[in-house]
Amino acid sequence: MAAKVKSSGSYRLELEAQKQSVFVTQLGEREDEELPEEDVNKYPIVKESAGKLIETGLNTLQKTLLLKREVEVEKVSGELQQKRNEFQKRMELCEKKRVEIQRKQQQMKERVNKFDKFIKETEAKRRRAIHKYQTELKLKEQKQIEYEQLLEQLAELKQRHKRLCEKLQKYKKFEDYLMKVLDGIPENYLEVNDSMLRSIMDRHRTLSATNKTLKQRIGNMYDKVDENNQTLEELKYTHDQKILVINKQLSELQSLQEERLDANAELEEMLFNEISGFRDQSEILGRIKMAIHNIAAKCWKKHDGPMDSMELVEKLDLIMLFTMEKIAVERMVRLETPGTTLRKGSRGSAQGEII
Repeated sequence: MAAKVKSSGSYRLELEAQKQSVFVTQLGEREDEELPEEDVNKYPIVKESAGKLIETGLNTLQKTLLLKREVEVEKVSGELQQKRNEFQKRMELCEKKRVEIQRKQQQMKERVNKFDKFIKETEAKRRRAIHKYQTELKLKEQKQIEYEQLLEQLAELKQRHKRLCEKLQKYKKFEDYLMKVLDGIPENYLEVNDSMLRSIMDRHRTLSATNKTLKQRIGNMYDKVDENNQTLEELKYTHDQKILVINKQLSELQSLQEERLDANAELEEMLFNEISGFRDQSEILGRIKMAIHNIAAKCWKKHDGPMDSMELVEKLDLIMLFTMEKIAVERMVRLETPGTTLRKGSRGSAQGEII
C-alpha cells in the first residue's frame, strides 16, 4: 500500500513489505517456518479437516476410526467435566454473592425502614408543631379580635355612662318638680305604691296614652269627614254630569221623534197615494178582465170546455186562436174572390163580430 509523507517541502513514495506466498500441502503447523504469520499468504490445497480426511479415506480401518472417536469422546468429556467444574465454582461464587447481596439488601431495607420511620416521626412532629402553631396563631388572632371588641364595648359603655350621667343631671330638675307635685296632690289621688314617683309617672303615662288615642280618633274622624265630603262632592258632580247627559239624550230623542213623525206623515201620504193608484189600477184591471171575458165569451165554442173554469191566460189564448182563424178565413176568401169590396166588407164584418 502506497503512502505519501511530506518532509522538507518534498514528497516521497514508500511501499509496504511484500508477503511471502506459500502453498499448504500438510496438516498442522510448519516448524521450520521463521517468518511471522502475518507476513505469509497461505493457500491451502486441502480444505477438509484431519478427521474429515480420515473418515472419507478409502484405506482407513474401522478400528482406527473407533479409536479416534473414543479419543475425541474422552477429550470432549474431559472438557465438559472441566466446564462443569468451572460452572459449579461460578455458581457457588454467584450463590455467595447472592447471599451477600441479599444480606446487604436486607440491611439496606432495615436502614431504609428505620430512616422512613424516622422521617415519618419527624414529619408527624413537624405537622403537629405546624398544627399547634396554626391553632395558637388563630387563637391569638381570635383573642386579639375579642380584646379589641371588648375595648370598643368598654369605650361605648363609658360613653353611654357619660351620657346617662349628663341626662341624669339634666333631668334632676324634673325629679325635684315631681317631688313638689307629690307634696301638692291629695292623699287618695294615687294608688298606694312603694314609689310615689313611679305612680305619678305611670299616671302621667296613662293620661298621655289616653290623650294620644283621643287625638288619633279625632284625627281619624276628621279624615273620614273629609273623605265623606269629597265623596259627596264627587256624587254631586256625577249627578250633574248625568243630568246634562240625560238632557242631551232627551233633546236628541225629541229631535229623532219629530223626524220620525215627519217621515211617518210622508209615508202615510205616499201610502194614501199608492192606495188611490192601486184602486184606479184595480178598476182598470177589472174592466180589462171583463172585456177579456166578454170577448172570450164571443169567441167561445162548444168544444172548448166550460167558460167559468178557464183562467185569464187561457181566455187570451182562446181569443188569439179565434182571431187567427178569422184572419186565415179572410185570406182564403181574398184568394178566392178577385174584388176588394168583398174583402173590405168581410174585414169589417169580422172586426164587428170581434168587437
